[in-house]
Amino acid sequence: MPKSTEIRVMISSRCSTDITYKSKTVLLSRVRLDLKQEVEAMRLSPTGPQLFECWINEDSTSATMDQTWWKHCLLQARQADIVIMLYNGESGGGIKSEPMGICHSELEAAMATQSAKVRGIELPTASLPGNPAQRKRDEAFRKYVKSLDIFRAAMVTTGEEVIERVHRELQEALVDMVQRCAMTPDLARSNTGIALEWHRMTFEARAEAMRAEVAATLLDRGNTKQLDPKRPDIMSVLLANTHLLVQLHAVPAAFSQPAAREMVGQPFLLDSRLENLLAGCDGGPIHLVAGYKTVTESQALKMLGFPDAVVIPGTFGLHVADAVQKIQFVLFKNCESPTATRRAVTEWLEWLQRARDEEKLVAARAAARKRIINAVAKEN
Repeated sequence: MPKSTEIRVMISSRCSTDITYKSKTVLLSRVRLDLKQEVEAMRLSPTGPQLFECWINEDSTSATMDQTWWKHCLLQARQADIVIMLYNGESGGGIKSEPMGICHSELEAAMATQSAKVRGIELPTASLPGNPAQRKRDEAFRKYVKSLDIFRAAMVTTGEEVIERVHRELQEALVDMVQRCAMTPDLARSNTGIALEWHRMTFEARAEAMRAEVAATLLDRGNTKQLDPKRPDIMSVLLANTHLLVQLHAVPAAFSQPAAREMVGQPFLLDSRLENLLAGCDGGPIHLVAGYKTVTESQALKMLGFPDAVVIPGTFGLHVADAVQKIQFVLFKNCESPTATRRAVTEWLEWLQRARDEEKLVAARAAARKRIINAVAKEN
């Protein structure tokens, strides 16, 4: 992404929607133009430099909906540091028989780049159009947005409320960006301080330190407890109002190193041994594996033992789930220090809350896994 001296903000929405603004009914485009001016006028100090660069498609040099204009809008969505979607259910125009409107495409492009940068502001839902092609686009857009979790506050109904909410979203986004940056480790400089101490450790000592850091992170969030004082690697974690058994592991070197990888092996093959501890939980176990280096999808599937599984990538690493046996494990990547480990675990928990219904799906699979383990234990 090209460098910029300002924080890039993109406002994505339909322009021709009616909205009440300054006691009149105007097009949303009028509010967007005023909003752009206000955003770019924001400063950290009265005489300070410009903080935000705001892009709206009214700035586009192309007035017609052609392929060049379409690609330019998607490029802005990918390059923006913050994307604010003013959502009223209208997906925007499409190119000829294009099945998606431009607002839908912009949102997908932004989410694919970094979902955490997207903020939604909900407006009253517009009526579906009579045009069959546009109606199909709008219905697809509404279904897509419903699957996300981008709205953080109540609906707004006037232009003034839109502007006030954008100010608030920008402030919260700026705080989030700074805090994420402060918590993100510089992997190129993991050769000082505690990170250096971890490099000096033996495999056993490093694995123990990694597991302890994952445990401390989970305990800090509340609603987490250890089930057995003699088993610090076994915990009960609350997800989707369900108490799930979680077992902690660590690969103290690259996943490509057999000696380090075999310290974890395939832990889910021994799940039946956890039957007694599972009695106090609603489901599980879920295996959380802290990895010292990066991890690939092929390595995750090799650990699972077969390729037909759900593998979801994230900034934390990989979340793996088997739809048949309900096996679940998370491979955290780049856990080269306490800070890096905490960041990975925290980002996984944040993703579960941000990804619509995923936390519930994790809990449902864990409950099913417990039933499977109980049945296997009974047979044996």
